[in-house]
Order: sequence, then C-alpha cells, then structure tokens
Amino acid sequence: MYRALLRYVFRVNSPVQDESPLEITDRVQRKGDHYVKMGEYADLWLGTLDESTEVAVKVLRGGSSTNPKFMEKLNNHLNREAQKWRLFNHPNVSAFYGIVKGWGYMPGLVLPLYQNTVVEFVGQPEKADLKVEMANVLMDSEDRPRICDCGLTSIIEPSEFTSVKTAGACRWTAPELMIPSETMEEDPTTLFNTATDIYAFAMLILEIFTGRIPFSNKKNDSSVIFAVLDGGRPDIPSSIVDIPALKDFLELCWHTDPQKRPSSRTAAVTLAEIAVNA
Repeated sequence: MYRALLRYVFRVNSPVQDESPLEITDRVQRKGDHYVKMGEYADLWLGTLDESTEVAVKVLRGGSSTNPKFMEKLNNHLNREAQKWRLFNHPNVSAFYGIVKGWGYMPGLVLPLYQNTVVEFVGQPEKADLKVEMANVLMDSEDRPRICDCGLTSIIEPSEFTSVKTAGACRWTAPELMIPSETMEEDPTTLFNTATDIYAFAMLILEIFTGRIPFSNKKNDSSVIFAVLDGGRPDIPSSIVDIPALKDFLELCWHTDPQKRPSSRTAAVTLAEIAVNA
C-alpha cells in the first residue's frame, strides 16, 4: 500500500548497476519445515543467503499455478518489477536480493530479515489492546524504517491467487475501493493508485502517533466500512492536533475525492516542511 512512495523514491534516486542473476535459488537455504507467517497472498519463510545472511522469503500463494499462460504472465511481470526494485538503493527502502523457485508452487521474493515494525519500535501505549498490523514498514538493525512492499498488488489478480484475508484491512482502505466501479471490477489493477496509497499512508502516520490501528474504537470491520462510506474518519489524537499542519495534511490525505489527495511528491515535500517547523 506504499507503492506511491516507492515510485517517488525510485524516480529521484540513481540506479545501481547489478547484472547478477535475478534467480538465486541455489544460494538460499530454507530454515525450518514450515512458514512462520501467513500473509494475504504470500507465506513468509526464513532462510539463509550464502550460508551467512539471514533472510525472509515471501512465497506467493496461488490457485492457478497449473495454468501455463498465467504463470508466464506472472513470471514476466514479477521479473520486471523485481529488476526495478533491485536496481535502486535508498536507506528507507528494503534491499531486495532476488527470487527463489521451488519453495512452493509459485516464486518467492528474498528480502533482508527485519525484526520489528515501526510501532513495535516506537512502543505501544500500555493500554493498547489491539494488535497493530504494519508488516510493510519494518525497522533495520540501525533503527531505520524500511518499506518492504515492492507493489505486489500491481501483479496480483485476486481471482488467480489463493487469498487469506487479513482481518481489519478495511481500516486502511480508501472509500472508493469499498464500492468499486464497473471498470474496476473488470480490471482489478485499476483499483490501486497513488490516491489509494496516500490514503493508506495517512493511516500509517496515525498508527505511529497512537500505537493503535485506525478506528481502534470500533471492534468489527462492518462498523468501520459503514463509517468510512458515511464520510467518517479516525479520531485524530491531541499529539497530531498540536501540529496543525500535520492535522491538515492527514485530513487532505483522507479526502473523499481521490483527486484532491496530495501526490506522493507533494506528500514528501509537505512532511519535510512539517518536520523542519515542528
């Protein structure tokens, strides 16, 4: 859900040449007989790269792995996206080592192993009673946040993948995605764009300040969906209200009209200005 920021980072950073093979199956050893975490479209395994570096391997989970045309399309698209990811170097974007095959029916993405999410690093309030889900932003060994999503939503067609829905995903979902248009239903890739990413990014900021998931006062997904479609948004804590520019920024990111939300470039500039003046 942070593809917009990744695209911005990729545009403003010079590529690093890397002509080594993208497939590194023979360099990665699996640790354990079972995956350690199940995501919506991938299973997370632990491994060792070159017998020395601990890595996380996201193995895609699909129901159409026996469809040759689908697999060819998936591999071609995945190779293009993975090559882009590996060519760029930025302190706040996860490194990407390559692709493994044979760990499941579908390919796996090999990433550094990071231990903590941003919220776990900052520390949750003592009374926080809800689990915080921010698996796409992790902390490295130098306490730097790293974006670990290479935009899998752009290559995943829900009808072709075995999905395990993540509870509470609607809390980060822009209202236009809750009632998709007829065009969106025909082409799922049109669902996700900069505007939906920016909406979700504002929820991430809220999590960092509160240590809680968005709409933490609502216990079930249906109440969140009804609230969002009715124009409701999460309560803004006093720690953000005390920074008027940040409060205004969040409210703009949550605007019902996607066209009125800031671009990724504008978001980066605005947050930099807020940080300087805070």
